Amino acid sequence: MAVKTVKGKMLPIGLDLGTTAVRMVQFRQNQGSYDLVAAGSADIPEESQADFQSRLSFCVSAIKGILKDNPFSGRECVMSLPAEATFVQHVKIPRTPAENVHSAVLGEIQGKLPFPAAGAEIRHIVAGEVVGDGEPRQEVIVVATARETVMASLAMARKAGLDISGVNIESCAIVECFGRLFRRAGDQNRGIMFVDIGHASTQVVLSHGSKMVFARNVNVAGLSFDQSLSEQLGITLDEAAEIRKQLAAQDNNDVRVQELRACLSEVIDALAGELTQCLLYHESIFRTLSIERVIFLGGTAMDRHLCQSIAQRLNLPAQIGDPLVRIGNLSTDGSDVKLDRREPQPKWAVAVGLSLGLSQAG
Repeated sequence: MAVKTVKGKMLPIGLDLGTTAVRMVQFRQNQGSYDLVAAGSADIPEESQADFQSRLSFCVSAIKGILKDNPFSGRECVMSLPAEATFVQHVKIPRTPAENVHSAVLGEIQGKLPFPAAGAEIRHIVAGEVVGDGEPRQEVIVVATARETVMASLAMARKAGLDISGVNIESCAIVECFGRLFRRAGDQNRGIMFVDIGHASTQVVLSHGSKMVFARNVNVAGLSFDQSLSEQLGITLDEAAEIRKQLAAQDNNDVRVQELRACLSEVIDALAGELTQCLLYHESIFRTLSIERVIFLGGTAMDRHLCQSIAQRLNLPAQIGDPLVRIGNLSTDGSDVKLDRREPQPKWAVAVGLSLGLSQAG
């Protein structure tokens, strides 16, 4: 049997623990370019989606199956924490030496967390310098997670046979997914809005090139659309979800399709309103750099009409993000990778960013 020789640096597996699916992907880096080594996913049963511990129990067997059925190299892994388990808050602090920022952040965040601060893992990202109350200040993104959530996730991953070398959040992974595309002079002055519409929540991330400057979890998401269809049509959530899948695949605009899409208008307005508030906040603190484009991610992004409707309300040009753009396949025909490369794969952005992130550090 011929032995495949792989040159270049093998990157860690990116493990995206979503609400409805677990996704794993791995790349090889070679002289500034990337090849897709392996990718696999498993849908989480509906009865396990609402309970975090039940999801973790399912993920153990799912991850083992994905590793067995796909050509992953090694077991080193970078894992994301579920969006609903993370708390994101923006705070402004006076100009502070880097070594003192964390203490200043802790003072600002006290009493605002949905769980005890003593039992939380708290990290921060300095978004930039802004003007507040007439004085220069630092805009800081604070991310917090209950320690028991982190420990339970790590225990699950170890039980599944993975060696966790890093833990990240979805917002950072999204920016790191596309960071490799912002390498030219001037790219850091490009304002981009990423909108990852998941099942339970929508991740809103604003970046200046490859630097994240804003993050927020929004509760209006895929489930909200299903609930709207369910209530208006008098059908089950499962039936509503199936109709939404059919709408996403529809190119025609006959009367029935128009009627069904009209049922989603109220939720579209609600989501667009949340996104507008994010844009206004960005405009208030970064007055010299505007957002020029919105990139839609997540499974719902495959509904082009829905994304267009949101973009029109935002008055911004938009596109469906392709996390695998400018990435090759390790095998010449891609037969080793069970991922359709013929169309964008927006729901893979978090997993891709987790694997690529460390290679772009610094």
